[in-house]
Amino acid sequence: MSPRVYVSLGVIAVVLCVGGVAAAVVHSGPAAGSAVAACTPMRPGTHRITVEQGRVPVVVHIPSRLMTGAPLVLALPGAGQSARDFADYTGYSRLADQQRVAVAYATASGDRPLWNVTDAIPGHAQDVPYLRAVIPAVVRAACADPARVGVTGVSNGGGMSARMACDAADLIAAAAPVAGGYGALPDCHPSRPVPLLEIHGTADEVVPYRGTGNPVRGDVASFLAQWRRLDGCAGRPRVSGVSEEIVELRSVGCAGGTQVIHDRVEGAPHGWPGEDELVTGPHDFSSTRRTFDFLTSFRR
Repeated sequence: MSPRVYVSLGVIAVVLCVGGVAAAVVHSGPAAGSAVAACTPMRPGTHRITVEQGRVPVVVHIPSRLMTGAPLVLALPGAGQSARDFADYTGYSRLADQQRVAVAYATASGDRPLWNVTDAIPGHAQDVPYLRAVIPAVVRAACADPARVGVTGVSNGGGMSARMACDAADLIAAAAPVAGGYGALPDCHPSRPVPLLEIHGTADEVVPYRGTGNPVRGDVASFLAQWRRLDGCAGRPRVSGVSEEIVELRSVGCAGGTQVIHDRVEGAPHGWPGEDELVTGPHDFSSTRRTFDFLTSFRR
C-alpha cells in the first residue's frame, strides 16, 4: 500500500503500511542537510498522498533510480484537468525517470478542478495555504532537496504557479508558468527574488498574449515587467531568436543571481507548446524540457 501523508500545523506525519503494520515517522519542517541523506523515499512508481482531507490526493512519481536530495518539480494542471491528465499531457514523469528526480502533480478542488488564483472564486477553497502544505509533504515523500523545489503549470495552473512565486518564495526556488492568466492576480510581494520563466503563444485565444479589456489587463509584457521590477533586474532584456518560432527575452542581471526569461512562441495557440515531446532537435521546442531545465537549475 502507498504511504498516506497528512499535514497539520506545520508537522508532517508519514504513515507507512508495511506488512499490515502502521509505523509513523514525524518531523517538523522539510528535510535538510543530513536529514536528506538519512531520508528513505517511497518505492519507485506512482503514489497518491493525501495532504488535506477532502482534497484529491497528490500524485507523486518516483523514478527507479532516484537521486537522494534531488530537486523536485511540482506541476499544476489547468482548469478541468486532473493530476493524471497533466502527467499524460506533459510527459513529465518520463522526463523525471530520465533525470532521476521526482515530480508531483496536485489537483485543484471542485467537480471541474479550478485553482483559486484570486482567493475570490465562490465555492472554492484557498489554494495558497494548501499548496504550501503540499510542498513539504512531497519533499519528505521523495527525499528531495527542500531548497530545490520548482513549480510550473499551464493555463489556470500557470496562473497558480505565478501566485506561488509571490506567496511561497520561502518554499520554492523558481517558477515557470506556461500560458497563464495573470490579469486577476492579487498584488505580489515575494519575500525574496524568485527566478521566473514564462512561456506563452502569441495566438493564445484563451488568455491572449496582449491581454484583454480597457484598460488592458493580463498582457504578458506587463506581467514580465512586474517580475523584472520585483527581481531588481537591471537594463532591458536581451532578445534572441532560438528558432523560427521561438523568441527569447532574457534578463539575467537580477538580484540574488535570479533571472526573468520569456519564451514567446510565435503563432502558438493556448496550451503547453511541444506537449509531451522530451527529446528535441535544434529547431524543436518542448515546454516540458524547457521548464524542467530552468526549474532544476536554481537553489533557494
